Amino acid sequence: MPFNGKVGNKNNLGRLFRKFFENNDNKTTSQSHWKIWWNRDPKPSPVLFKASESRLVKELIEPDIKKRGISDYTINTYTMRDGLQTWAFKNNSRDNQTLQSKLIKTPLVLVHGYLTSSMHFHKNIADLMTKYKEVYLIDLPGHGATDYHMKIVYPDHEPQHKIELHFERKYEYNEKGEASKNKELFFYSKRQLDSANYKTMLSGIRKDFFNDSIERWIRTHKMNKINMVGHSYGGYFSFHLWKDRPDLVNKLVLLSPLGVEKNLWSINNLILQNDKYKVEHDPTAWTYLPVRKIPEFFLDKQYKIFMALGPVGVRLLQNFFRHRFKNESALFQNYSFENTYLQSNDNLELSTILFNSFFTNYLTSYDPILDYGEAIEKRKDDIKIMYGDHDWMDKRCASEFVNNCIISNAGHNLNIDNPKETFKEIINFVK
Repeated sequence: MPFNGKVGNKNNLGRLFRKFFENNDNKTTSQSHWKIWWNRDPKPSPVLFKASESRLVKELIEPDIKKRGISDYTINTYTMRDGLQTWAFKNNSRDNQTLQSKLIKTPLVLVHGYLTSSMHFHKNIADLMTKYKEVYLIDLPGHGATDYHMKIVYPDHEPQHKIELHFERKYEYNEKGEASKNKELFFYSKRQLDSANYKTMLSGIRKDFFNDSIERWIRTHKMNKINMVGHSYGGYFSFHLWKDRPDLVNKLVLLSPLGVEKNLWSINNLILQNDKYKVEHDPTAWTYLPVRKIPEFFLDKQYKIFMALGPVGVRLLQNFFRHRFKNESALFQNYSFENTYLQSNDNLELSTILFNSFFTNYLTSYDPILDYGEAIEKRKDDIKIMYGDHDWMDKRCASEFVNNCIISNAGHNLNIDNPKETFKEIINFVK
């Protein structure tokens, strides 16, 4: 997820805005911004992104593997029949039978977040290969080098109307008729929520977009079961596969997942028409309303905003990624920009539709993870959740899971901010 800045007041907003316009690279000129914008192909070949990923693997991942003392390894990349781009890292260690016997044999599959790609895990592969025989990275449909294999088609059970909640504040009055300073916020719906059709629609899209693709991937590789690590947006979809298909997924690690909190937009809530409910600020309460909020206009348009801004949009995004990944290599910063800005219009449009189908502008889910408490309790020993200590996700949700931890000196991208501690927590759980 690219939304990682905490904006608490106007001064912070101003500083963040200025960061976007700073020119941190003397080689970057307004002319190059114009060139990138003018030459952008609305329908680029996935080969472009495969080449970029190959460069990152060669220059960032492979040197790390060698530094870990792994000399007998293989790296393969290929595209599945439905377009799912895959990277396979295998620790062969044929000359060290003792090490080979200690390696975890169940394949580990890493699933990235929104508008990123498999390369989001570039700092984690080498360490994981010291413990796991096979580590796989995939590009989700519409991300990295994977195109959508089909258009997203909404099921016939599409709800008659979208979820629309209305808010009002109520004041307490004393005997003199004076309003108190304490005002409570309530919400209500003018129309009965069409829960059944919403559930059918979301489960159908999840099945087509994620579950079926991963099942085909597993069957093609002739695997029995896999372990998964899912970050943010990828963590949300990984959870539902883990929940729905225990025959395919053994253990799951969620890295700062999106869509965990119970919330008042959940399709699983019983909201009676015109009844009023008091807003809560506890992420485990079904009436939860988080403080964070993204303008609806931004979520509806997303990439179109930056395209419409022309060269200014190029500069905004370039400086965003340089600022967000300021401690990372220039190669990864540039790749992150290109992976977002140069994606095909079709991929970006379908990703926008998909994101807005599942998540609100408060970055809560219409079908949140904590609404499935019974499923979590049933397999509580097979799931772990992790947050960064200055994560903008609501890390209070961690306490709802038996296996949980907070990674120090890390934000939402904890596997990049503190890869060593993240690695230790993963291997301590997925043994």
